[in-house]
Amino acid sequence: MTLPAKSLAPAKPKSKLSLRTLLIVPFVLQIFVAVGLTGYISLRNGQKAVNDVASQLRHEMSDRLNLQVLNYLKEPYIAGQVIVAAAQESQLDLTDITKLERTLWRLVSQNTVEHMQIGMADGTSITVEDTFNDGIVSRVGYKANLPQRLFYKLSDQGQRIALLKTQAEFDPRDRHWYEAAQEAGKTTWTSKPYIGNTVKTASIALSQPIYDGDRTFLGVQSSTFRIAKIHQFLSELKVGQTGQTFIIDRSGNLIASSTIKEPFLIDLKKQKLQQIPAVKAESAVIRGTVQAILDRFGNFTAIQQSQQLDFRLADQRQLIQVSAIRDEHGIDWLSVVVVPESDFMAQINANTRTTILLCLGALAVTTALGLLTSRWITKPILQLQKASQAISSGHLDQTVQVRGIHELESLADSFNQMAGQLQGSFMELETRVEARTAELKAAKLVADGANQAKSEFLANMSHELRTPLNGILGYAQILNRSKVLPMKERHGVEIIHQCSSHLLTLINDVLDLSKIEARKLDFAPKAIHFPSFLQGVAEICRIRADQKGIDFLYDPDPQLPEGLFADEKRLRQVLLNLLGNAIKFTDIGSVQLKVTVMENAEMEHHANPSMRRIKFQVEDTGVGIAPDQVDKIFQAFEQVGERQRQAEGTGLGLAISQRIVQLLNGQIQVKSQPGVGSAFWFEVELTIATDWAQQNSLTTGKQMIGYKGQRRSILVVDDRWENRAVLVNLLEPLGFQLTEAENGQIGLEKIRQSQPDLVITDLAMPVMNGFELLKQVRGAKDLQHQKIIVSSASVAQADQQMSLDVGGDDFLAKPVEVSELFKLLATHLNLEWTYEMTAASDSPLSPTTALQYSEGTMLPSAVELKTLLDLAQKGNLKRLREHIEQLVHSNPRYAGFAAQVLQLAKQFKAEEIEALLQQYLIEEKAHV
Repeated sequence: MTLPAKSLAPAKPKSKLSLRTLLIVPFVLQIFVAVGLTGYISLRNGQKAVNDVASQLRHEMSDRLNLQVLNYLKEPYIAGQVIVAAAQESQLDLTDITKLERTLWRLVSQNTVEHMQIGMADGTSITVEDTFNDGIVSRVGYKANLPQRLFYKLSDQGQRIALLKTQAEFDPRDRHWYEAAQEAGKTTWTSKPYIGNTVKTASIALSQPIYDGDRTFLGVQSSTFRIAKIHQFLSELKVGQTGQTFIIDRSGNLIASSTIKEPFLIDLKKQKLQQIPAVKAESAVIRGTVQAILDRFGNFTAIQQSQQLDFRLADQRQLIQVSAIRDEHGIDWLSVVVVPESDFMAQINANTRTTILLCLGALAVTTALGLLTSRWITKPILQLQKASQAISSGHLDQTVQVRGIHELESLADSFNQMAGQLQGSFMELETRVEARTAELKAAKLVADGANQAKSEFLANMSHELRTPLNGILGYAQILNRSKVLPMKERHGVEIIHQCSSHLLTLINDVLDLSKIEARKLDFAPKAIHFPSFLQGVAEICRIRADQKGIDFLYDPDPQLPEGLFADEKRLRQVLLNLLGNAIKFTDIGSVQLKVTVMENAEMEHHANPSMRRIKFQVEDTGVGIAPDQVDKIFQAFEQVGERQRQAEGTGLGLAISQRIVQLLNGQIQVKSQPGVGSAFWFEVELTIATDWAQQNSLTTGKQMIGYKGQRRSILVVDDRWENRAVLVNLLEPLGFQLTEAENGQIGLEKIRQSQPDLVITDLAMPVMNGFELLKQVRGAKDLQHQKIIVSSASVAQADQQMSLDVGGDDFLAKPVEVSELFKLLATHLNLEWTYEMTAASDSPLSPTTALQYSEGTMLPSAVELKTLLDLAQKGNLKRLREHIEQLVHSNPRYAGFAAQVLQLAKQFKAEEIEALLQQYLIEEKAHV
């Protein structure tokens, strides 16, 4: 039965609120209030945090500034105390001008101070100063020649080599620094800065009276401190983004500033220096800061402790930290750190804008969601109304299409309500699955981006680090080929080359990080001269130990084989890691490297008798390792010990070293006791190499001096001048004609103009890079024959292969290795090199060479020479070195003789030592 149509039509209400309105308005208001309140609290907390950070930053910067300045001012006092204390204890003869000059030269040459002088009570004076133009000079005024004073230029050994000029009038007793110290009777600074006599820069002097053991006044020692050192430190000290620092005295005059280039007015003609009042400084920030301090405290003498204040400059708040710099000798300055509040508030202001935008966005989104939600809720209600009317009329298959809010009583239909809830649950589950899928996709994109960023970072760091290393290693090799470089300096160049090579090895290890993580370290064994290899490692570590003031002991087994097959790079990496850690954690005592050949009886089980088991042991007297931390030291990124020492490393060294030794079938073991020291050791089996000399080109003893045939031309294309300079200085002495281009475009033009025999080009360059240059050359019919070698710090296999695919004839990695460069030149230019024999190939030494070595050298007695000759003939170079060191200790005048023999001993040249000693014996007999 069907009801009448009009009975299905609901009566319209007179006035009712919309359900959509009731749903949207409270929901939007709640979201807006919550987001706005959260943003306001976040802003307030951010401002408070910034104020705390700003206060802490100013305090830390002020403390750092004061500490560094006091350290600078302490250096002249410490240097002067060396003289004053030695004189008081009668360990220094003030009448020995030569020895006194030597002592002052040693202090100045060690960069302790730039200027030191002594004025005696009898008018004698001695001054040693490091000047910009003449190097280290001395000025000597003898009592007999008063008031004249002589100016001498000193050599690198502190000896007089030239008389520069004579000063007609000089008496130290009339000088302010002399009179002030004599009157005060204690160490004192000059009251105000002055301009130096030789180096025209603002300086202050620290004078110390000299007394003997009976408190008899002997004279005054004075050291000059150049204020430019403080000025340079302030200019390099970064405070926030735009913060400044400056120092003033208690009168308000500028001493140094991080922004003002010249904080003093210097009149070179009148030799006068005028201080600049800080309130009249050219910097508006300094003027405003000083005025704010005066407004707050009235004068500068009232500031006795660190103070913080602020003021406004150009509608911007400036934050100030002012503190006193005092020492016990008269320095009383004020350091000021001023930072604009905008340096800290920029991010807060940005966050404020972001918060406002988020609130507006949240309001818009919640309004839209409210509309959608209200529609989603009201639509089923209206559908239920119509369905209930249809069902009441007998139409059970009606589609639910209910609208309006006037039939809320129709929600009593539980079946339709549950059906709607079930449908809604399925929709919600599908939404969650889609959201989770989207999150996983986003996470994958982030991870892929991170991996790509890491690869790009490693590639860029490789290029940036290899570029300066190319200059260092290149010029080390250039200097090593010099014919005029003395043996001592040549040895220093070799140490530079070894240290730079080690740094390159570390860079390569960083690039191999992915291999380390994948446990795919590779090895490239080759024949090496084992004693020389160990000596090189010892020299690198001895330098580090000397810098810390601890002893470094190298104890090799006399039975060490000369040649071994080993991966030189990996073995050096392990030893330097162990020795570097030992030196880092040792402050007093010594670090010792022992290398021992294990007994042959332990090797009988091996089928190959050429194998040797070598034990490497590193011992130190350092801080030791706690028992609960021993198991952690070989874990990646784990660092133990004091936190300040941890900052010196990455935490990868021991983990990588352990992995390398394990791949060599060994194991690094450790025994340590806190406060006593540690011992690390490992044993590996290595194969004897009998042909190491033939495989190592450095042992040929030949110096390459040129090539046969017509002169060849080479074009070097590189945007870095230092890279071009390395190749030019290496190849021009050999007879090559070198031209240069700073980018690929200029290089292409020069190739067309001169068509050189060979082009060496970089890859990463402005205007036109190396890849484009190769494409242009190979694409031109008249240039396709051009020989081109690609030289780049981008050593990834992909870059090398790409450069060869584009058209490069070969690849030369940076830093450039001389032997590899010469090998490529010989291959692509069909060269036949010409050589001359170096001193290392003259075996034994000719009598002429021996005489040159012995010139100006004091020789030991014939008995001592025969003893040394016997040790050299037996090949016992270790005992020979010890005997020579004992001779020098007994008589320092044998130092010149000892240096010659020890240099040859370091190179294991027993025959050259034997020839040299025989020649000295002949000379000794001739003198008798």
